[in-house]
This record gives sequence, structure tokens and C-alpha cells, in this order.
Amino acid sequence: MSGIAVFDMNETTLDLGPVRDVIDRTLGHPGAAGMWFGRLLQLSMAVSATGRYESFTDLARAALDSVSDSVRGRSAVTDPEWNEVRQAILTLPPHRDVAPGLDALRAGGWRLFALTNSAQAAVDAQLANAGIADRFEAIVSVEAVQVFKPTPRPYRHIASVAAADPSDLWMVASHDWDLAGAKAVGMRTAFVERPGTRFNPIFPPADLVVGDFVELAERLLES
Repeated sequence: MSGIAVFDMNETTLDLGPVRDVIDRTLGHPGAAGMWFGRLLQLSMAVSATGRYESFTDLARAALDSVSDSVRGRSAVTDPEWNEVRQAILTLPPHRDVAPGLDALRAGGWRLFALTNSAQAAVDAQLANAGIADRFEAIVSVEAVQVFKPTPRPYRHIASVAAADPSDLWMVASHDWDLAGAKAVGMRTAFVERPGTRFNPIFPPADLVVGDFVELAERLLES
């Protein structure tokens, strides 16, 4: 059965491992990267809740500065340190199951879209480097609507881009909060269990839980 699938990028599709390694090494703390990602999400949700918008790239550096202050006692990373982290972000590799899973869905007639909190220039660079940009009908940043996931507007925007009703779309992510936002506007949801990710039962359950994109393709094609 064919359909429409929308994919989150960072961690779900692209492997954040190299960024974690760089941040933990740069800040000299084995948990620094986890702190950074949590702080980044907090900042993005806070600016959205207060009616503001800042580039995800700028928020990423602000989050890194905050973690630097916590673990090193100084509030800012240097420009060379930030440039190394930023380069790692822009050159993230896809998880090994991504290309075969996406290819199987496309062969089955599915339309595929990318939806990310990252800036448009950043996600374009990421997917070009990862060699998977051509798998997607459109690569969409929340920059187009000036508010971050999981607020409703990004999900409604991607439905508009696809010329479909939200209920016709599947949102695929390894973040429970992202899927909660998608489900709130009527999308169906698939949770990908990447290493270290867990679905918090405080959120509405995902319609589908899979181990990787290959399993995702198998389950969606048989649905």
C-alpha cells in the first residue's frame, strides 16, 4: 500500500554519534553532548512558546555555550571549537538502514518528505553530504513557518507541501515529543528506536514502533 511519510532528520535519519564525540571531547565531559541536545530542545521550545524565532544553528551554539559554562566554568566555546562542532553537524552520516529503507518505500510507491528543526541551508548541506537528498520529494525546514516542532504549524505546513490532509501523513521520528506534536494535528506516527531513545508513556502512543527504517518499510508496505 502506498502513502506519504515525513521523516525527522537529526538522530532519526542522521547519526548524531560524530557530534556527540566532538562535543564530549571538546568540553572534556562524557555527558556533555546529551546535556547539549537537551538544552537545545529546551531553547527551541522556549522561543516557540514565547512567540519568537531564532535560527536552530544559533540556538545550537547558545546551548553549547550554556553547557560549557556548566562543565568548564566558562560560558562560551571558542570560534574554532564551535566550527568543529558545526562541521560535524553538517556532515552527519545517515544510519546504515536509512538508504535501503527509503528505497524500499519509494519502490512501493510511497512519497517521502523531510521535516526538520534545522535551518534550510543546514539540512540541505546535511542531506547532500549524506547522499540521500534525492530520496525526498521535498526537504522542508521549520524556517519556512518560523516556529519549531512540536508546535502545530510545521506539521500542517508539511501537509500543505504534500497537498494532503495531515491524516494522510505518517510522521517518522525517534523523538517522542516530535510524534506527540504530529499526532496532535491528526498525523499517524512511527517511532524508530534508535540507541538511547525511549518513548515516554506520558505521550500518546505511536501507531507503529520499529527498530529501523528497513522494518519501517516492511510494516508500512504491508499495512
